[in-house]
Amino acid sequence: MPAPRLEVTVRDATAGLVRLENFRATSQSLSPAHQYLIAELIMLRLFSLVENAIEELACKLVAGASYTNGTHPARLFTARSIDGARKAMLTYGRPKSLSRLRWNGARVIRDSTAKVLGPIEPFIEYVQVHGDRLNEMRQVRNYIAHRSPEARAGYRQVVRAAYGANSRVRVEVFLTSQQRRPLAKIDEYLAVAKILVSDLAKG
Repeated sequence: MPAPRLEVTVRDATAGLVRLENFRATSQSLSPAHQYLIAELIMLRLFSLVENAIEELACKLVAGASYTNGTHPARLFTARSIDGARKAMLTYGRPKSLSRLRWNGARVIRDSTAKVLGPIEPFIEYVQVHGDRLNEMRQVRNYIAHRSPEARAGYRQVVRAAYGANSRVRVEVFLTSQQRRPLAKIDEYLAVAKILVSDLAKG
């Protein structure tokens, strides 16, 4: 069986993000209310695409894939399949198996791959490089999805960092407004997501 290829994951994730960019572009001729709704839906889908791509890249690296630049990762365990890689990340070298793998933040990604990939692996290093932006996107996504007190607190941290104050800007306005920046946050997140996925795969 041929080794899995990271290029396929990057290609598919990028295609999904480009589709979201197209939805965003066409929505800008609509009323603000419709733009707001579409931006929130794009944010939810965007983060799901990123999470799935990170998981798939990690599993492929453990299952024998090389980086897109042709170099090989320093594997601590080599799986025979994607499913085998996922199982190994849950169990291999762990006194107690993990209940689940998580891919929505730098720390939990390191934890998920700690026993199967070397600690200075380019994949992990790029996770660290993009960690702040990944966390920011996660907090915005969580607030859209849950609106819990914890999610609200995380969103307020993002707004404080962006606006320098405890602004009560609504999340849909936060995503689409260009009053304080030339590029709306949702467009920025779409661009960042493409770079993140490409970087994690390149080695």
